[in-house]
Amino acid sequence: MAIKNSNSGKWQMMELHDGITTSNGSWYHINTAQIDKYVPELLKKIQLATIIKQADAWVFSVDALSLLMYFFLVFVAIDPLTACIIALVFYLIFYFNTSAVVNIQLSRLIQIFSNDGFLYGLSALFLIGISLNKSVLASLSLDIEMSALWYGIAMVFVCKVGLLRLLLRYLTAKFSKNSVMRQDRILNMLLIRYGLHHGILTKGVNEIQDELLRLKNYQKTRNKK
Repeated sequence: MAIKNSNSGKWQMMELHDGITTSNGSWYHINTAQIDKYVPELLKKIQLATIIKQADAWVFSVDALSLLMYFFLVFVAIDPLTACIIALVFYLIFYFNTSAVVNIQLSRLIQIFSNDGFLYGLSALFLIGISLNKSVLASLSLDIEMSALWYGIAMVFVCKVGLLRLLLRYLTAKFSKNSVMRQDRILNMLLIRYGLHHGILTKGVNEIQDELLRLKNYQKTRNKK
């Protein structure tokens, strides 16, 4: 068993023989030995805690990005109900496709957006701003309906508190029992991205490459006969 702290904050991870769990509540079904076998030498180039913390940020990024989208749409004068619906539709699409957009260059930005202090602070500023006197908003050239305040509070509970994410995780586990868990898909893609970034092919990619080379050589030998 190993407990590790990241370089900043109170985030922690604990490694067991059958996986890695974090203080954010994520469970990744892989350990150091399996990662070394899957992406050889990668952990000599980048710390495991860094990779897992970034994976955690991507796991929770759906909450942060959906909330930020709602705030942005309201401030560009989109009707609060419409903004809420668009943000929730984005939530559903991004939730099921997060692993497809995982990118190591964006990981640091995602970590900032997913930070509790950043999001709660931004949410507080937005909600306080909406509750200001209408004349104050007008002086700032902002025309925001007061209903945006109530939709905003609902979005904070649905997104940042994680109610929708917990519901989707429950439904996915119930109806897709044989599918790979979302957090595992995200970590897998992050490992692949880091491997490619450092010029390391994952075991699966290596096997595919070897098979392609075997077939290529076989075709050359066959054509000579």
